[in-house]
Amino acid sequence: MISTPERIQLLTEACSHQEVQRWTGCITSDDLNAWLSSELGSALALDKFLPHGPLHSKAIAPKCILHIVSGNTPHAAFQSIIRGLLIGSHNIVKIPATGLHPFTDALEHFPKPLRELIETHNTLEDKDWLKADVVIAIGSDESIAAIHQKTKPDQQFIPHGHKVSIAIAYDDYENAAQLAARDVSLHNQQGCLSIHAIYSRGDSKHFAELLAMEMEKFCVNNPPSPISTSEAGAIRILRETTRFCASNDSSTQLWESKDTLNWTVIHQDEPTLQLSCLNRCVYVKPLPPRLDNDILGTQSAYLSTIAIHPFDKAEATSLENLSAHRICPLGKSQQPSLFWHHDGIAPIASLVKWKDIG
Repeated sequence: MISTPERIQLLTEACSHQEVQRWTGCITSDDLNAWLSSELGSALALDKFLPHGPLHSKAIAPKCILHIVSGNTPHAAFQSIIRGLLIGSHNIVKIPATGLHPFTDALEHFPKPLRELIETHNTLEDKDWLKADVVIAIGSDESIAAIHQKTKPDQQFIPHGHKVSIAIAYDDYENAAQLAARDVSLHNQQGCLSIHAIYSRGDSKHFAELLAMEMEKFCVNNPPSPISTSEAGAIRILRETTRFCASNDSSTQLWESKDTLNWTVIHQDEPTLQLSCLNRCVYVKPLPPRLDNDILGTQSAYLSTIAIHPFDKAEATSLENLSAHRICPLGKSQQPSLFWHHDGIAPIASLVKWKDIG
């Protein structure tokens, strides 16, 4: 059994490789020690019994975790596997049938003692399901429901289903537009932390115009990934529908990349949150005097992140009535802290059980 300090050093080594760090960000041993301490009370809670009130307690990691990941972005797969490796569990990773090459290729850079704790499969057999103490599922709500039906009563089930993120530009439009273009464009808007709509206080049409310019600039050094025929069709339909609406409603305006489907910005006065068709298509709306779940509509139940600019804790606190579990600076929506509570769940503490003496 590898000790926690040894696992931390091995993970730090793995995350130092560019192919891994591209998805995980820079993670140091100090980060991992602090993360464990914040969630378990001590970085050594998995290695020995420590004082816990009148008791002595030790965290017990699950022997095996089954991670079922989606193919839209490798980020979630990396986040999930790092959590499993950090606590020393064996990890079975079910990847999509089409593969998840950025993830599986990067695993080659993990030190051998960590690779021995990882299996990757395109399909799952009954023995894989039976082996798991914890099942973590990442995907659509339909996929989550199907996976849940396969879990046993004694297996812990942690779902991460459909989520959507938004942004608010309070002021400083020029910088806000630059930061928003990044949050919208990264990973072709495929993840739950991708921005679908931006609410602008003040002249929202002017902000939309600035955002369109910044979306074009971002494309120069960060061109979008190739898209499918159906994805291209969805963008064309959105643009034509918006063009028709704009011809009858001056509050609707469209900005689009010239001769390409690289990006689309749509201004609407209607505050209801709509899902983008993805692939760098984003709505800009005026910020209403009061932003709440009723105004945002049914999609507010799926809020993951609200990115704001300028970032101010007082402004962030004023949004706590919304259902989002994370409020962060604009430009950082796609880069959550290692310490974030994924969908409101403490990712390490939720995996372990405790043994008490006393």
